[in-house]
Amino acid sequence: MRFGECDGLGHVNNTTYFTYMEHARMDVFRLFNPTLSVAQWNLIAASTRCDFLQQATYAQPLTVYTWIGRIGNRSFDVEHAIQAEDGTWVARGQATLVTFDYQRNQSRPLTDAEKQALQQHLGGPQEAPALHAR
Repeated sequence: MRFGECDGLGHVNNTTYFTYMEHARMDVFRLFNPTLSVAQWNLIAASTRCDFLQQATYAQPLTVYTWIGRIGNRSFDVEHAIQAEDGTWVARGQATLVTFDYQRNQSRPLTDAEKQALQQHLGGPQEAPALHAR
């Protein structure tokens, strides 16, 4: 993490975790748009959430684990778990992404090929914490 991602309390600001998770979704984005061309973008975020489990501080190495948790007809859930170098779980997040046609301004069904690509990424670390109940 960068110095500017920390707040006056000396820990990583809560909004920064969403940036970490978005960056970790880049390989998922490539399943739908290999070049990451904005002109060809075909996903939209419907929901994001993050459970903050422990504080992280400046220069603390973190690992973001990312996997697919659910595949629907027009949407899917991308799961995230952020772990410190000592094995402590720092955060647990989730994003619901929708396949989207920006020219028509509406969602579209996942293709069979997209579903198959997502299925290859089901399941994350067994020891990753569950999301808190809503």
